[in-house]
Amino acid sequence: MKILFVIVLCICPGFFASTVFAADPSASLQWDRGDAMAAANSVNIDRAVFEIANVSALANAEATLEKLNQLETRSDWPMPAREAALYEFTLSLAELPRTAVAPEVMQHLHDYQVRTLVPDADHGATLVPLFNIRGAAAGVENNWQRKEFAIEAIALIRTNPATLVNAYAQSTNHNQRSGYLDSLRQADMADVAGAQQAALAQFEQTPELTALIGLTAVLTADPSAVQQLLVNGNGAGLSATLRQLAEQLPAAEIEVLLTYAIIEAPAANASLAIAAWWPGLKHVAAVRELLVEQLTDPALGSAAALALAQSPDVQTIKILQQTAAGNTLAARRAQLALAINREQLIGETQP
Repeated sequence: MKILFVIVLCICPGFFASTVFAADPSASLQWDRGDAMAAANSVNIDRAVFEIANVSALANAEATLEKLNQLETRSDWPMPAREAALYEFTLSLAELPRTAVAPEVMQHLHDYQVRTLVPDADHGATLVPLFNIRGAAAGVENNWQRKEFAIEAIALIRTNPATLVNAYAQSTNHNQRSGYLDSLRQADMADVAGAQQAALAQFEQTPELTALIGLTAVLTADPSAVQQLLVNGNGAGLSATLRQLAEQLPAAEIEVLLTYAIIEAPAANASLAIAAWWPGLKHVAAVRELLVEQLTDPALGSAAALALAQSPDVQTIKILQQTAAGNTLAARRAQLALAINREQLIGETQP
């Protein structure tokens, strides 16, 4: 089986520049990345992974640990191949329920000391694990926990959406929040709407609900929810949500919402809306005029200038050229918009 990806999580020191198995099996080995990958691919690890996975499916700790020990110490395989198999086995556990894997097995994987080290791609003097078994084990645990929270959320969505919303808002557990959102994606629309209403009722005091309300707004396409998202939302996911809404809602609704954002939303959110929604509205004369008007706005002028500079049509270019005359704030920002992509602007205006 070809190993196509590597998870890098932690930094470890290396002791030997060698591509052969050391006499001391506990020693960490430094490998050239290409040589290590070739060694990992020199044997068929599928069989080893399959045999261990079959044992672990029975949650038999003793038998599974024995199989793992046999793999980790087999002398006929180079170390990268052994760790590649162990890594693939660890990843495969994510497809099983938590109850199918003995806790002792997961602890063994969490404690595993990686011995195939390669130079970091960006910092060659630093050695990192080629196959991060510990990182893979942590990922499996996170996946299980996220699924467990999703199951918990299914009942809450149907019976007590307010409790789900409160638990989401108060949680600091990324897996819990992600699991709740996973369940909302699979819920009936009526249940999604119920959770949305419960969240909107406290959104003004609880901006932590931005991602939840953003998801429900995308699912329900409710303009009033989008308006509240524009006014009260914050966080890294808001921009992505606005881009999703541009794909979900008709252009006419996006036009209304963009006008609302510019007039009613905080400048930061209005700027995100301009960036997300202008590309789909750039040929709408009323929206173009609205953005040109914002060039005089101290808070929104730069966002408007950046938007107007993106793939402008001839009419937009002409308006910017007219606005750029003089030394007013609007003129300077129009000049900025013209300067950002001058070659393209020149091409657009040539006969």
